[in-house]
Amino acid sequence: MFLLKTNTELKFNNILIFATIILFLCNYGIVKAQENEMILDDLSTPGITAQKQNWAFFTDGVMGGLSQGKAIISNVKGADCYHMTGNVTTENNGGFIQIRNQLKPTISTKQYEGIYLKVYGNNEDYSIHLRTALTMAPWQYYKYSFKTSNKWIEIRAPFSKFKKSNAYQPSNLLGQKIKSIGLVAGFKDFTADICLSEIGFY
Repeated sequence: MFLLKTNTELKFNNILIFATIILFLCNYGIVKAQENEMILDDLSTPGITAQKQNWAFFTDGVMGGLSQGKAIISNVKGADCYHMTGNVTTENNGGFIQIRNQLKPTISTKQYEGIYLKVYGNNEDYSIHLRTALTMAPWQYYKYSFKTSNKWIEIRAPFSKFKKSNAYQPSNLLGQKIKSIGLVAGFKDFTADICLSEIGFY
């Protein structure tokens, strides 16, 4: 004697089979969207990245500018962070302060989709600057701008959205290897106040 299954039973079985397939794919690494991430720095070892490299603070004083500031390790709203503050001025051809890290080894843009960072700020605009082997002059870099908020937020910056700073460099960052990354406050007169609690690649 054969029993016929109802439509409800058939739909339930299909859902169960679909869920089983998805679980299988996740377990065996075929669906791993969240696993292709690299944490460069989450202040597990404050001041030093996962690559054992130190952060450095720069102002436009290296090129005659008059911007001033500082970067310290702090705790803001319950999160350990790099806290960069200062007075940015475009006077005397200046206009920036930044913290920068050298990537050793370099990071290929073929490995990841972009950069993520967790920031807290003063509702001003800031930017991430990337340098590669093809950005040899100090004024050459790739830039992604973002706006901060007076709460902790995560910014995702796809490599495809970075813009070149100079005509004499490739337009496209994709395919290049990143040799340094900088968190920059600049290009207008304003008071900078930004905190970085985590940064990495996704």
